Amino acid sequence: MYIFATMKSDTEIKIKDNLAKRVYKLSKETQKDTSYHLNKALKNYLDETDELKEAMKRLNNKKERSISSKEFRQTLGI
Repeated sequence: MYIFATMKSDTEIKIKDNLAKRVYKLSKETQKDTSYHLNKALKNYLDETDELKEAMKRLNNKKERSISSKEFRQTLGI
């Protein structure tokens, strides 16, 4: 079963019933609307995805030097 949510930007998404129930429960507990929580979750997901893409870009960049965690700790003096 899916719950449909229409957003201000006229974007419609399908949310699985178990996730919708969790969001509704969280909304009641925090007294914030479901839109607040869905926007926050989406922003966090997109931020993490952007960070992952940047990390992969740096990892694949042969011009950037990689160091081991041991070398990094030594640099920090820990």
